[in-house]
Amino acid sequence: MLPRSGKRVFRRRGRGFTLVELAVTVAIIGIVGMIAVPSFSKMVRRSRLTSSANEMVATLQIARAAAISSRASATVCPTANGATCAAAAGNRWVAFVTKNGVTTVLRDTILQPNLVVTPSANLAAASNKFTFRPSGFSAAGAAAGGTIRVCSPDLPNDNAVDVSASVGRISTKRLPASSSCSAPADN
Repeated sequence: MLPRSGKRVFRRRGRGFTLVELAVTVAIIGIVGMIAVPSFSKMVRRSRLTSSANEMVATLQIARAAAISSRASATVCPTANGATCAAAAGNRWVAFVTKNGVTTVLRDTILQPNLVVTPSANLAAASNKFTFRPSGFSAAGAAAGGTIRVCSPDLPNDNAVDVSASVGRISTKRLPASSSCSAPADN
């Protein structure tokens, strides 16, 4: 088609991707995906570990604050049903305060199911119970405190967080643990 000016005008037709361009794009996306997926899954496991440790810290802090404000002892212990203490440490913990014969559940915490929760020797000897007195000081049986290790056996390093309550101070420490997630030392 020749316009009046004498120059040729070519009309472009809309075109899509060629098969080669599509194959190269899919290959690049596959390579990037193979690199990103392992890092992403490790990040998710690390995030679950951190959030579970933070949940334990919050449970202990709520029990301590309730003990001080209500002027009664508060307890944090593992539970099977959310109302009573269980003998073995597990992934469900409850905080409650008892005053004048009335027990009030403060917090019911369920940690991630793929994590291993292990008590220290002091805590195990105290039937896995943290007790906060009205003064705010903690006890694990006759000892001044205890430690809970929250551990992810799937992570290669820094796979554990120790949550400790000692003399009313609640603290955490991230550390490498073996894949067996052994018991923590007392603080």
